[in-house]
Amino acid sequence: MIKIRVPGTSANVGPGFDAFGLALTIYNTFSFEEKSDGKLTIRGVDKKYQGTTNLVYRSMQKVFKKAGHHSKGLYIHSDVGIPISRGLGSSATCIVGGLFGANALIGSPLTTEELFDIAVEMEGHPDNVAPAIFGGLVVSLTDQGKNFYIKSEIHPTFEFYAIVPDFPLSTSDARQVLPKKINFSDATHNLPRATMTYLALVNGSEEILRVSMKDRLHQPYRKKLIAHYDVITRKARDMGCLNTCISGAGPTILAINSVNNPGFLNEMSVYLKEKVPGWQLIPLFPDNAGVQILRG
Repeated sequence: MIKIRVPGTSANVGPGFDAFGLALTIYNTFSFEEKSDGKLTIRGVDKKYQGTTNLVYRSMQKVFKKAGHHSKGLYIHSDVGIPISRGLGSSATCIVGGLFGANALIGSPLTTEELFDIAVEMEGHPDNVAPAIFGGLVVSLTDQGKNFYIKSEIHPTFEFYAIVPDFPLSTSDARQVLPKKINFSDATHNLPRATMTYLALVNGSEEILRVSMKDRLHQPYRKKLIAHYDVITRKARDMGCLNTCISGAGPTILAINSVNNPGFLNEMSVYLKEKVPGWQLIPLFPDNAGVQILRG
């Protein structure tokens, strides 16, 4: 039996649209075992995901094909700790979990970099799968078919909160509201702010983070799909939170707080319970380890 633990992720981090991703201390754990009964058995998920269309299974097949391995039977169990379709990288964990689980089952013939390339191919972009694999704060790009990334660790002055709505939002729906073209001024607005956001998170620059996360490329369009977005983000700032952003494609709102503002957790919990019951507030920290292979 092989177990793979994969952290959830928050992509974009405001102005770093399709470039940044942050691994967080929320996890999906997948268990794998090869069988000789010729059957595919999938547990821990709804019945509709217990067949060959399962994303974890399809990811495993990518590794088996590349390695020339033929499995007679498989048992897959998913222990789901990440809310689905909420912008916290749940699909990326399925891809990464399946790839690394299959590789470990057959003696790890593929390198981490090869698995990363397959993950990017399956996901379509690296901003979620890169931090899920490598941990930390990752900026990544694909150039001429080759994937590149730089990983940094978040400064310990920051803590994070996932403000999770009681409704899902598909990535495809969130993509459809984006404009086909952007203004030159919007691009130049985002470039320095993305750079400074990344550096502020690494260097612990709280004052810079308060002003650097204003985005013009995706959040003005996507926030319209998230009920109560404006009022909740405004309230978070009023409670001393450093800044907020849409996590991935949404609808989760990621709040970045200073550890020197300990009252935020209680204040926001009370507010959500009173104003938007059903929403969750999940305290999180950066995960710097990335995907972990566990035995047994």
